[in-house]
Amino acid sequence: MKIVRSSRENQINFPDNIFEPQECYVGDREYVMYTARFNNLYDLYKYLKSKPVTNSEVFTTLYSVENSSGFAGKPYDEAVEDLVSEVDPGYEEFLTLQKDLNSASLREVHKYRTVGTVAGGHLNIPAYSQGNPLCYETEERIKKPRFIRIHVLLSYYWGTTKAQVLNRAIIITNILKALENAGYNVDLDTFELSSKGKELIHLIVQVKRYGERLNMAALYKTLCHVEFLRRILFRILETLDVTEDWSDGYGSTCDESFVRKALNLGKDDIFFDQPRSMGIRGENLAKDFEAAIKHLNLEDKIDVAKAKAEFEKDVKCLHLNIEQD
Repeated sequence: MKIVRSSRENQINFPDNIFEPQECYVGDREYVMYTARFNNLYDLYKYLKSKPVTNSEVFTTLYSVENSSGFAGKPYDEAVEDLVSEVDPGYEEFLTLQKDLNSASLREVHKYRTVGTVAGGHLNIPAYSQGNPLCYETEERIKKPRFIRIHVLLSYYWGTTKAQVLNRAIIITNILKALENAGYNVDLDTFELSSKGKELIHLIVQVKRYGERLNMAALYKTLCHVEFLRRILFRILETLDVTEDWSDGYGSTCDESFVRKALNLGKDDIFFDQPRSMGIRGENLAKDFEAAIKHLNLEDKIDVAKAKAEFEKDVKCLHLNIEQD
């Protein structure tokens, strides 16, 4: 990548969050990529509360504020405070929708090592002959570490419903928990990659550090409600030094093939696309779960029938919070 020099105020005032735009190629096409990174929700909160300069040349109307609540969820100021406030009552319902999805192929994989003991196991004749007190051998089970990298898109096209967003969030968190419970060390990448003309924006909001357990509250705040994209991420975009007409729709979410090339993702990495690309319609959680598992090619790792049966029990109450929005 080649750095495209710029003197924007936000890059100077927030060097740990807003980076110099860079020229890059995706396939044979050249783009300019604008990157913003936040290490946690509090880091993002501090940035927004510091009132970074908005790009008034491109964003003559700040739709992060002006969009209706029916489309964009809670008002902008409330959405910002939610980043660091106690989770809303819907969080408890969200936790009840976390199921035990482990199947045989997701159970912990172990390996064994041979260790010497003073008794038990089988006798090691050479060690016994040499007078070694640890002349018996037995096998000790140890865990075999397994690692998996998962990428989750935080953006989606404008026609995506609140129900689609919520169902996808429930599906994602259930799969992540199943992998962790099965012994996987999950490296989670939560981001937006969108395009407009010859420009890309790459917004990274880290909700889990490598080696840490899942932060369910952070996942709930970033994945469950449309205001995180249509208020919070929109505002970040409004503070970037883009030059294309991003105000017309705020760009298009890049598809999986493009993202994998642009960000050089590993071939074995799991990628959670926007809802409609995963077959998530928002009408029935059990059916959406089945479609998502099929899209991810995880049928051999997740007991789909069991999960569908459990989710069916929750269909009646699932969208209570959506209807109240």
